[in-house]
Amino acid sequence: MGNRLDHDVGIPGAETRRQFAARISRAMERILTSPCPYQVVVTHGFALTFVIAAWIGMPLEAAGRIAVTAASGGITHLHQDDRFHNRAIVTLNDMSHLD
Repeated sequence: MGNRLDHDVGIPGAETRRQFAARISRAMERILTSPCPYQVVVTHGFALTFVIAAWIGMPLEAAGRIAVTAASGGITHLHQDDRFHNRAIVTLNDMSHLD
């Protein structure tokens, strides 16, 4: 219940949530500054939490309190509109393509 971002899970060499979130945030900064109009980011569920946190501009300290879950193969569609540059989570963990 205390400092969730800096908790040591006891695995030698493992990142803390803060280190992991910071690494994802840096990757998202590179992705968001790319001139490509469409991008595909492939990740796993734990990382998706911090991808979405970075996408919506959530402060790192707050990102330690959320968890976004996703099943294998789920597609999350993020979109930024051209007019106001608002960022939306259009779909989260869409599995309809696997029917």
